[in-house]
Amino acid sequence: TLFNVDTSKHTPVQAFKLKHESDEWFRLNLHAAQPKMFKKKGDKEYSEVKFETYYDDVLFKGKSAKELDVSKFEDPALFTPSAFGTGKKYTFKKDFKPSKVLFEKKEVGKPNNAKYLDVFVFVSADSKKVVRLDYFYTGDSRLKETYFELKDDKWVQMSQADANKALNAMDSSWSSDYKPVVDKFSPLAVFASVLIVFS
Repeated sequence: TLFNVDTSKHTPVQAFKLKHESDEWFRLNLHAAQPKMFKKKGDKEYSEVKFETYYDDVLFKGKSAKELDVSKFEDPALFTPSAFGTGKKYTFKKDFKPSKVLFEKKEVGKPNNAKYLDVFVFVSADSKKVVRLDYFYTGDSRLKETYFELKDDKWVQMSQADANKALNAMDSSWSSDYKPVVDKFSPLAVFASVLIVFS
């Protein structure tokens, strides 16, 4: 038995066989946001590997960690452009591991416990920008998808409805009812903590 799944809690469950160089892997999605990774060790033996280890040792193997400045979205060394309705979509090329995402010197989200998988910059014809971050959050071992816009000189997380509205205005094929299959809640957003003192 590789892994026992409680189908009363996890439905539907997806499974994928993956090959990286000569290594065989098995990915079990208890939920689209909750992957379990297994590496083949023998003829029939697999051992479970943390997703963050898979991220470092396979997805970004041998790649250095450094800050990603998404204001350089037009730099062909960093991003691949594609048409997005009346605007453009820029996809990070993943030539290094982003340790932090910035727009010029302004932080986009908080990098604590985040392993960035994909970074996209959507730019409208009138230069409105939306940054999408896809990442694995080590705090709860789940995948997240979040959207940010520049407001009052700060990059703030957008509600999914606002992100859909902005992206649909650029490309009408983007559904105004779009919902991420992974988690849209973001521990990267800045939350105010309230300390209550009882006397």
